[in-house]
Amino acid sequence: MSAVSSAITPVVPSVSSVVTASVPSVVTSISNLKPDEKRSFLFDINCSLEIPMEDFDNNWWPLVSEYLDTMGFHRESSTRQKENVPNEKRRITKIRPSGLYLAKIKVSWIVSSKVVQVERYNNSSNHTHSLIEVDRIKRSKTVRSLVEKEAVKNYSPPAITAAIKEYATVKLDLGKCVRKLKCKEVTNIKYKVRGPMEVHLIGNSNLKLDISESVSYLMEQGYQVENYRVPQRSTKGIVFAYPEQLKKLERHGWLTLIDSTHKTNRYD
Repeated sequence: MSAVSSAITPVVPSVSSVVTASVPSVVTSISNLKPDEKRSFLFDINCSLEIPMEDFDNNWWPLVSEYLDTMGFHRESSTRQKENVPNEKRRITKIRPSGLYLAKIKVSWIVSSKVVQVERYNNSSNHTHSLIEVDRIKRSKTVRSLVEKEAVKNYSPPAITAAIKEYATVKLDLGKCVRKLKCKEVTNIKYKVRGPMEVHLIGNSNLKLDISESVSYLMEQGYQVENYRVPQRSTKGIVFAYPEQLKKLERHGWLTLIDSTHKTNRYD
């Protein structure tokens, strides 16, 4: 893939298409395009297009960032930096053949007129694979942002994957974009989001003090408090209940807990 520099900003390349480039023309009506149509239109663009800068930044760029934000310079493989690691211990990776991405798309942010100009550069060659293949390799900013928002809530990866597929299809008209979204991708993004969020809890004296004060308060209010730990699941916590509740549990064998899953812990 290659990129072209603009007088205003760096120009970024695209990655695939099936439409033959034609003589550039100016498109004037794009307001009725749905998100999936916008992605396909820019991916296969064969004309000159001007979009208001604010509209492009908010409603276009997040949809196409995965294939328009890759510059055309050579990037070293991460495996090449591990000179002392034997080949049999290296992760097996797929390497794309060189000279595959010949299509060039020029994107210019024109500050003076507050527009973004998008066009096929110098009638460059067509793309060699589809937009679906691009989505498989990397998700757009819109999809990644949705995953990050749900990851903050600490839902399970399967639940996040199902929710995003439904929401993106029904509400955002991005069914094609999320059709191949995998649970493993969501898991990786969630780890990146939740990891930094929970680092501050390790050795946090304020957290330990808050827990100690909470336990003392509950015991003063007549609660029976017990610690529990499940080693095989790396789970631990605190259980508290009124003695009267425990008597009901002994008598009936079950308790009705209303809103027992509601999270009120500010550290969660």
